[in-house]
Amino acid sequence: MNLNYTDDFVLATGVKRGSEEAFDYLFRTRYARMCRVARAFVNDADAAEDVVQEIFSTLWQHYQRVDAGRSIDAYLFTAVRNACLNHLRSTRQRAGVEALLQESVPPEAMAGTDDPRVARLWHAIETLPLQCKIIFKLVAIEEMKYREVAEHMEISVNTVKTQVKIAYRVLREKVDGEALLLCLAAARGRTGGTNPAFFAFLNE
Repeated sequence: MNLNYTDDFVLATGVKRGSEEAFDYLFRTRYARMCRVARAFVNDADAAEDVVQEIFSTLWQHYQRVDAGRSIDAYLFTAVRNACLNHLRSTRQRAGVEALLQESVPPEAMAGTDDPRVARLWHAIETLPLQCKIIFKLVAIEEMKYREVAEHMEISVNTVKTQVKIAYRVLREKVDGEALLLCLAAARGRTGGTNPAFFAFLNE
């Protein structure tokens, strides 16, 4: 029987029943994005993948715990967020915040340029307050909608908008508006269009 796993309820129900087909679809369609979300928190590609792989492994081992009445994406985001915060707390206890900032590296797409503004911008992003940094990355780099970020992080849409505005104001002090747009487009691995909302912030 062919099931429509693009439907969240059907997908969650399939996973809850232990369907390998449903879990395979979930992994194929959500893994990459969850890794990008995790990277927004931990700023380490390998650590991000480790976190996400562990979450999917745990989900498969305890599939009966899935709530078919809840968004599977919301479940994954919450699991990734909590696991990443635990990872950050553990890492900071071992290495200290300053060591983490020194190890901070931009995404591969941004690291591939010699433009000094890129390094300056990425350092500025990484020195933002934790919540502000995560929200900014999810909106500006992962292109998540304000409401989506708000729901996943369990905060208000206004809080998301405020944190994004704060981030843009800080970053515009480090690099000019054009460089900011180009660097963010590179971080998303694109050379083309940019979210129109960027211009509204840059022109305020």
